[in-house]
Amino acid sequence: MQPVIDLNSPVGADEFSALMKDVGPWLPDVPEAPVGLAVSGGGDSLALALLARRWRRHVLAFVVDHALRPESGAEAYLTVERLEAMGIKARLLTLAPFPKGRLQERARDARFEALEAACVEAGCLDLLVAHHLHDQDETVWMRHHAGSGPRGLAGMETTTLRGRIRIVRPCLTLHPDRLRATLRSEGLAWIEDPSNQNRRFERVRWRQDLSPTQRDQAREWQISAQEFRHSEEDELARVLAKSAVWHPAGWVHLAPEGVCESTLPPLIRLVSGRRYRPSREQVQALVLRGEGALGGVMMRPAGRFGEGVVLVREERAVERPIRADAGALWDGRWRCNAQGLPTNSLIGAVGDEATKLDARRLGLPKSALRTLPALWQGGQIIGLPDVLAGTGTVPFFWAGGVPVTGESGAIG
Repeated sequence: MQPVIDLNSPVGADEFSALMKDVGPWLPDVPEAPVGLAVSGGGDSLALALLARRWRRHVLAFVVDHALRPESGAEAYLTVERLEAMGIKARLLTLAPFPKGRLQERARDARFEALEAACVEAGCLDLLVAHHLHDQDETVWMRHHAGSGPRGLAGMETTTLRGRIRIVRPCLTLHPDRLRATLRSEGLAWIEDPSNQNRRFERVRWRQDLSPTQRDQAREWQISAQEFRHSEEDELARVLAKSAVWHPAGWVHLAPEGVCESTLPPLIRLVSGRRYRPSREQVQALVLRGEGALGGVMMRPAGRFGEGVVLVREERAVERPIRADAGALWDGRWRCNAQGLPTNSLIGAVGDEATKLDARRLGLPKSALRTLPALWQGGQIIGLPDVLAGTGTVPFFWAGGVPVTGESGAIG
């Protein structure tokens, strides 16, 4: 249970600085590396922006216009104006239309893709978001209702890696009333999004219906789940350190003692570049079979690499070729870091061209070689990835998401 706090008391500068210290370390406060702020214009994110500006001189707010409502554009411009009046630099990001269905999920994904790209362009390694105590309660109850185990009931992490940036949630222990009290103490207004009252969305229903007792219950579940998960991940790290070898070309060799239900889900997620882990039932079936495909990954006997198995990207699951732009992310795993790429070139899997290369000499399974990225033009490979030492020259780096341990994967 949370200690009793006056919910009308603003969040002070010292209190917020202590929260930020807990989620550090931080780069020096210099203009070349501002801390990014995700600001919707609502009370939570605007209060976060105010507090962050007090804490640090060089911050940069990003205001995303989802273009889902006729008035959203005007609200976004108003938010930018309010931020600049607060002495906070702000940039407006307008999203392209996205498919209908699963509206909140698609909007969230599109928002974070735009925010990540904008942060990279501006030199922001960290992005602050305004999830607060009640958001955490609702997340835990939603996951409990869906049958989640300790990994889900632990709730949102204060820090989460997403691609090339770190998502930081410093307000997870703060009551939303205190965030609004912080704005009122400065005479600042905010925008109320009507979708936050629309019971068509699951989170809104939980937000409106949870009682104080249920919120206390969520926090008890969360504390217990976090303790269990931390213990579980300590053990996972110990087992992986002894049994798993990660190779720069995006595959894993796993010794026999490491082939179990605890190690395979995070490793499959790592090799595939996918957001979510496979289910426990699917993993159990794979362990019993000893080999096969799951979650976009092939597990097969290690052969010439020794005892155990290898985990490689499943070829039929890789992304189709995409336009070769600097910074392009292909297959959720590889990002191209080349400049001045040839016109009309594409990034796609090596595929059948792997037969022209000596996988044994290169020290990797042929199946892993086939799923590496290559630069294509006119149906011919014009550049191989530089992870193939002595053979490739195109700079690709691994961008497959998150660590195997120490990260929940939940963006929220």
